[in-house]
Amino acid sequence: MLVNFSLKAIYAFQVLSALITSSTPRAATHWKLQQQPNGQALVLPAEEDFAKVASEDPVLSILLAEKYGFGTDGTRNNENKDGECVKCSEKEEFELRDFDDDPLHCKDITNKSQYDDLQGIVDRLKHPFMPEPEVSLIFKRSESEEVNLDILEYNLRDAMQISPNSLSVLNQVGNFWRVKGSTSLAVECFRKALIINPHHPDVLLNLARVLFNLGYKEDALLLAGQSLDHKNSDQNTWLQHFTLGEIHQSLSRSEEAGHHFRHVLDLNPNFQPAERHLHQLGLGDSFSYNTTLYTLGIILALFLIVFLVLYLVTEGLSKSARPTGNGFLEKNKTPKGKRGISC
Repeated sequence: MLVNFSLKAIYAFQVLSALITSSTPRAATHWKLQQQPNGQALVLPAEEDFAKVASEDPVLSILLAEKYGFGTDGTRNNENKDGECVKCSEKEEFELRDFDDDPLHCKDITNKSQYDDLQGIVDRLKHPFMPEPEVSLIFKRSESEEVNLDILEYNLRDAMQISPNSLSVLNQVGNFWRVKGSTSLAVECFRKALIINPHHPDVLLNLARVLFNLGYKEDALLLAGQSLDHKNSDQNTWLQHFTLGEIHQSLSRSEEAGHHFRHVLDLNPNFQPAERHLHQLGLGDSFSYNTTLYTLGIILALFLIVFLVLYLVTEGLSKSARPTGNGFLEKNKTPKGKRGISC
């Protein structure tokens, strides 16, 4: 009895040893908990050991390639061996098409705008990532307020769901994407607004700024000019003139640029960037000299007016206080019947 138990124990130990020896170590060493770009944690095979796993289990390699995007060499299908993104522009275009249901992407467009033939709009899906953090100033209600982009995004998405065709909301969403750097989406939202109203001066100017920053200078010049033309006469146009001045300066058109920068200072005298541009163009000193003469002329004219008013007032007062000649004669006149009579 004891001998049989010993034999069974030895047999069981041998079977267990054979199983351990013949098994592969991939269940223990080839899998890792890996953090994904979207924040999701997945248990995946280590990339450096994937080729070995694939050779031992071809079915598993096929499943992993389809599910998680691994190639046969252990790299992601959209990466090279150095981990660099391959065809990222195509990936971004796919993402734009894939998330068209997001109201902030302004994608539910069936018509064309009258500006769709501009090259900067034709190339809108190719535009690079270019944040404009200074644009966030337009969302501030006070100088000390900090702009929370998460809250702003939530509020704008809610506004788009309520009023998807509001020009004001579309303009704000376009500027939000400018802050975030998504130039393609910014162009798309401004384009949708221009389909509704092709003459909206603020939308035209914002789109001009985006295309100018991207290097589409002629497109930007056209849009900024349209913005200036459609601005109401009672509205200040210094920002339109400043944008046109910058575009002309970048095109080496100094005379036109100086013309617009002078208009800026006429409408907004304390705007220092316009003064700096004039100095860069070599027009700052002459402009300051002309401004000084203009100021002195105004002061001199005011002085003459004040002097004339004081003179007229003083002359009027002196005349009213002086007795007239007829009054003096009447006071000293002697009656005719009493002449020659002495007391």
